[in-house]
Amino acid sequence: MSTDTAVRPSSGYHRVLGAAASSAVGDGMRFAALPLLSTAVLDDAFQVSAVTAATTLPWLLFALPAGAYADRFERRLLMVLADLLRAAVLVLTVLLLAADRLTFWPLLTSAFLLGVGEVLFDCASFALLPSVVPKDRLESANGRLFAVQTVGRDLLGQVVGGVLFTVGRAVPLVIDAVSFLASALLLRGVRGPVPESGPESGPESGPAAEPGPGAGKPRLLADIREGVAFVLRDPLLRALTVSAGVINAVYLGQIAVFVILVREVLELPDAAYGALLAAGAVGGVIGGAVAGRLSKAVGRVPALVGNLALMGAAGLAVAATDRVPVVAVAYGVTGFALMVWNVVAVSLRQTIIPDRMLGRATGVYRLFAWGTMPLGALVFGRVSASAGPRAAFALGGVVTLLTCLPIAYALLRDSRVTDRRKTTEDAP
Repeated sequence: MSTDTAVRPSSGYHRVLGAAASSAVGDGMRFAALPLLSTAVLDDAFQVSAVTAATTLPWLLFALPAGAYADRFERRLLMVLADLLRAAVLVLTVLLLAADRLTFWPLLTSAFLLGVGEVLFDCASFALLPSVVPKDRLESANGRLFAVQTVGRDLLGQVVGGVLFTVGRAVPLVIDAVSFLASALLLRGVRGPVPESGPESGPESGPAAEPGPGAGKPRLLADIREGVAFVLRDPLLRALTVSAGVINAVYLGQIAVFVILVREVLELPDAAYGALLAAGAVGGVIGGAVAGRLSKAVGRVPALVGNLALMGAAGLAVAATDRVPVVAVAYGVTGFALMVWNVVAVSLRQTIIPDRMLGRATGVYRLFAWGTMPLGALVFGRVSASAGPRAAFALGGVVTLLTCLPIAYALLRDSRVTDRRKTTEDAP
C-alpha cells in the first residue's frame, strides 16, 4: 500500500462510522429475523440450525483468503462490493419468499452468501480504519465504531427486527438490503490507500521481468502463507490471537447456557432473559465509549490485563449467586470488559502491523478468534448438561483468569505496547 495516505481527514472516518451504523442495524434485524423466518418456512429442526450455522461457516472457510484480498485490492471498493453482494442476496431472498419458493437450499445458500459478505466487509474495514484515522486516535475511533455496532446490532436492530417480522416476514429483510445500499453509498466517498501494485503482480513483475509460464497469475496462496507466518512468528500477535480465541470461546459458551441459567436456576420468565442480555449490551456500549480514554489513563497493559481479569471475576460472580441484580451487574461488567479488551487489542494490532499486512493479519486473527466460538458452545453446553450452568460459568471464569498470565507476559516483554512512538515499521 502507498504510504502517503497514512492519515486521512476525519470525514473519511465519519463515513466509515455511518456505514458501520447503517449496516449494523440491518444486521441486527437479520440476526433476529432469519431464525424466525427459518422456523416459519422449514419443518425440520436440523435444517433450521443448519441455516443459522451457515452464516458463521464462511469465517472458517474464507477468513484467510478475504484477508489476503483486503491487502491486494482497494479496501473501500471491497467493502462496497460486499455491501452490494449482501443487498442482492437479500432482494433475491425476498423475491423467492414472495413466490413461495424459499425452501431449505435457497435459504441455506442465502445465509451462507450473507456470511461471505460479512467476512469480506469486516476484514477490509478493520484494515482500512488506520488509513482514515491518526494513530494517536485509533483507540477512541475503534471505541466509537464498536459502540455504534453494538447499539445498532445488539440493541436497536434485534429488537426492531423481531417486531418487524410480526408485521411481515419480508419487512426486516427489505430494510436490511436498504441498509447495505446506504452503507455502500457512504463508502463511495471514502479515500483509502490503494495497493502500490496490482493484484496480479508478484516478485518477478517490473519492466525487466521476463514473462514466464506462471506470470500474471495471482499469488493468493503465497499471500495467505505470508500472513499466517507473520502472525505466528510475532510473540505478541500470537498471544493476542490465542487470547482472543479463548475469550470468544468462553463468551459464546456462557451465552449458550445463559438461557438455561435464567430459566432453571434464577427461575425467571423469558422476557427477563432478553433484559439481562440487554444489560450486557449496555455494558458494551459504555466500554466502547470510554475505552480510548481508559487506555490512555492507565496504559495498555493494565487496560488489557485488568479487563481480562474483570471478565473472569464476573463469570465467577454469576456462578456464585442466585440474586438477579448481581447477575445483571455481572453481565453488564462482562460486556464492558469485553468491549474495552476488543478496542485496545484491535487498536494495538492496527498500530504494530504494517499497512500492507493488515488485511491478512486480520483474517488470521478472525479465523482463530471466531473459529473457537462453536467449540466453546459445545464444551460449555456439555458442562452445563452434566454439572449445571453455574459450573459452566465457573469454568469460564477460571479459564479467563488463567489467560491473564500469558497475555500479561507477552505484553510486558514487548516495547511496542508501552512506547506509543513506535511505528508500524518496527513490526517484524
